[in-house]
Amino acid sequence: MLVSTQHTQHLLRNYALAHTIESMKKLSTYLFLILFSFSAPSFADDIRDFQIEGMSVGDSLLDYFSKEEIENFLSAKKAINYYPKSKKFFTLGVSGIGEYYEQINFDLKNADDKYIIYSLDGYNRMSFQECTEKTKLVSSEIKKLFEKEKFSAKPYKIKHRRDKSRKSIVHGINFIFDDDSAISISCYNWGEEMEKNNFSDSISINVSSKEFFYWVRNEAY
Repeated sequence: MLVSTQHTQHLLRNYALAHTIESMKKLSTYLFLILFSFSAPSFADDIRDFQIEGMSVGDSLLDYFSKEEIENFLSAKKAINYYPKSKKFFTLGVSGIGEYYEQINFDLKNADDKYIIYSLDGYNRMSFQECTEKTKLVSSEIKKLFEKEKFSAKPYKIKHRRDKSRKSIVHGINFIFDDDSAISISCYNWGEEMEKNNFSDSISINVSSKEFFYWVRNEAY
């Protein structure tokens, strides 16, 4: 259930981002471990310097896994998910490969045998209250890392489309930069009916490239 549930959250988070993106300035520091440690990072030139579990947007999965391991990831049940209106990119969800996150979601380009990462998402289950507190801490640290002119923070709150009772809520904040790359923090507060189906409240932290976000805005939905 973890992979398929997190896929749903991943798609909805990108749907929300697609409706809040505006023009802003360049993204340039590390995200790796920001959820758990706020030690001062070094500033860098572009989004590729952000890391989740040591991996970056623009890297290849082949830098970290063998071709056989990647093929095993791709063949796992419910590991792949496509967006509603385009198959240019797809999400590959992999559990049990990280030290700090329960699941990592990779957005890859379809038929790319180099397995370049265009978006990277770390997921952990936690209570909604804990997620809310973590979001405040992470948001505060991001604001300290950048001059206010370099980004815009866009909070959002939406009902989860998968919950027919309309009682599941996603709260998030998007930090969008001038090249349309972004950091997103999302909290999922599932309603009672969804919790009965093993959906757990959780947090998601995402880093996405300019190319991926252009596609999300114009083609994915």
